[in-house]
Amino acid sequence: MRALRISLIVLGIVVVLFVVADRVALYITQGEVASRARGSLGLSEEPDVSIKGFPFLTQVAGQNLDKVTLGLDEYEALVDGETVMVTDLDLELRDTELSGGYSDAVASEASGSGVISYDALTDAYGELLGSENNGFGATFEYADGGLLLVNLQVRAMGQSLNVGSVTCEMVLEGNSITMEIVEENIPESIPGGEAIVREELETERTISELPDGLSLSSVEPTAEGIVLSVQGADVNLT
Repeated sequence: MRALRISLIVLGIVVVLFVVADRVALYITQGEVASRARGSLGLSEEPDVSIKGFPFLTQVAGQNLDKVTLGLDEYEALVDGETVMVTDLDLELRDTELSGGYSDAVASEASGSGVISYDALTDAYGELLGSENNGFGATFEYADGGLLLVNLQVRAMGQSLNVGSVTCEMVLEGNSITMEIVEENIPESIPGGEAIVREELETERTISELPDGLSLSSVEPTAEGIVLSVQGADVNLT
């Protein structure tokens, strides 16, 4: 009986030591992944990293990580060269193969999403539209049914005047977005009327400077902002 008790105590100690070693190794590895991901994905800062699954050491021994999540509070992308802030960018990398003495890590699949606020979208588009000196401007907000409400403005004597609104659908092709007008309510007070509104809103705009290896898979207006979904394959973390 005493021998059994001693064996159980020893087993308990071994289990505790294994768990401690597993968590320490996990903590160190997550820091290393964050550092490498910053460079390999072209990030401006180190992301928050979480490697899922327990125990961690058995995943390392098998040279495969089931799931790794990366998170950034803010990320700067570009819309036709104008900076736009993407917030709450969360990425999930699956089936990450380790090789080269664990110095190389490639995820077979990656996906994630982030949000562009309507204020950020208005700022970016405001710079694009304002650079064309056509007296036209716009602000953005959410419309029901997953559509975008565009409030039209004209600029006169240094002032921006709201003159009406149109509802648009956001159409994605590659990494380019077009706002297609689905409800026409274009006021006559805009210089050039319908032609100028359609030309400016339905111009294809390219979103660039996404994390390396990822491309847009969908864009969806929501109450919180424009949700950008991204995906990629064979994403290198090193």
